Amino acid sequence: MLEQAGRHSKRVIVVDHDQATTELIAELLSSEGYDPLCCSAWLLSVDFIEQMQANLIILDLSLGDPSAALDLIGALRRNSSTRTLPVIVNSTDQRQLERLAHPLHDLGCVVLAKPFELDDFFSSICVCLNPGCTQMQQLAC
Repeated sequence: MLEQAGRHSKRVIVVDHDQATTELIAELLSSEGYDPLCCSAWLLSVDFIEQMQANLIILDLSLGDPSAALDLIGALRRNSSTRTLPVIVNSTDQRQLERLAHPLHDLGCVVLAKPFELDDFFSSICVCLNPGCTQMQQLAC
């Protein structure tokens, strides 16, 4: 198990505007041995994320104003405890993802358009949790 500075190696915070999608993502994560923690956007803060000691955040961009997601990720990057916490940003809004691709990339996020293939979803998780993971190794994660 990969333990990072007090974090639970398989804990994943899942935030989506749609409860059914949140539950589906949580079920997918659980089936692969991850410990999903579903949370509402209104609970999401750097302090909350720091307390949960997660190793990954899966964040839907459609939490109202997309700048709110960018602001949160920026705050995570400025905090020494969460600076390197991987974030997967997803959305069904292709145009919004394309428009924000550069700022999200600059913040170190992985971008995943919905609907996504399960292989792409789990490969993104593998890359986030194992930065040295190559394309061939992604299949084994």
